Amino acid sequence: MVSDDLARRFLHVNLNCASLDSTEDLYVRQLGLSARMRTDPKVPTDGSILGLDGETYCATSFLYDSRGGRSGCALEAIEYHSPALKRDESTDPARPGIRSALMTVADLAGTVARLRDGGVTVGDPVDGLISGAKSVLAIDPDGVVVELAEIPGADASGGALFGGVRIAAIDAVATGEFLTAIGFVEVQAPTLVDVSGDQLVPRGSADAVECVVSRYAVPEDAHQFSLMVVQHPGTRHQDPVPWGGNHQGLYRCAMRVEDTDKALAAVPDSVEVMGDPVWCPLPGTKIEGLYIAFLRSPDGVVFEFVERPLKFFSR
Repeated sequence: MVSDDLARRFLHVNLNCASLDSTEDLYVRQLGLSARMRTDPKVPTDGSILGLDGETYCATSFLYDSRGGRSGCALEAIEYHSPALKRDESTDPARPGIRSALMTVADLAGTVARLRDGGVTVGDPVDGLISGAKSVLAIDPDGVVVELAEIPGADASGGALFGGVRIAAIDAVATGEFLTAIGFVEVQAPTLVDVSGDQLVPRGSADAVECVVSRYAVPEDAHQFSLMVVQHPGTRHQDPVPWGGNHQGLYRCAMRVEDTDKALAAVPDSVEVMGDPVWCPLPGTKIEGLYIAFLRSPDGVVFEFVERPLKFFSR
């Protein structure tokens, strides 16, 4: 039985980008998400919250699908002004971290044609790892793999829906133990699956290797958002993602909890907790700020407990 004090739903997944304009061009103008709640980049924040020295200056844009903030998971795009973005020089699709995001669309062929016309790198159809359906992989301006899958009968005018993320894990069992310890439910136990290179990155190799694959979700998301874990042989002996909030690409998952102190008290000692809960201001938005606490998975992926009581999600 999962404690109600632990993670209850995905609030947002953080994407550290070189340019908010380029990121919004793909996710907003081409995939149909809506940009809301942009923070004021002129107001400094305490960088120590995210393992950075001194004050930080950044612009943040929360990108929502048609379900909005009460029902869907947002993409939190951050453009760092100071300190500078730590660029990801590696293109290894098996490197540890959050490697891809699932966007479901009403018209896959039309979406692919539009992206290709816009100069986006798009692969050929594959079996999607997150969706479990016929998918096409694209690559965003910061190297994030976007898995595009079709939902038959969906409203094409509503744009894409953000449906999940994939973590490249050093040890799938250890990652699964971490996830269940912070509130996730195991939907698919670790299983050996043949995964080809073109399922990890657009235009990858068709050759397949045996990987350990598992799936997790949190109680309030039901089946609309899932987290896929893939342990690839190429990931097995790599180092975890370093601590520090300005690493390029998908970096951090924010999870709703009722109370950060109670949530941390319910987490076992085996979980790496990055300090006590702190107040995080959100300058320039309708929300003054939030109490948050950070935890790191064995792969270095950061999970953020955000104190956001359920009453804020009532219509």
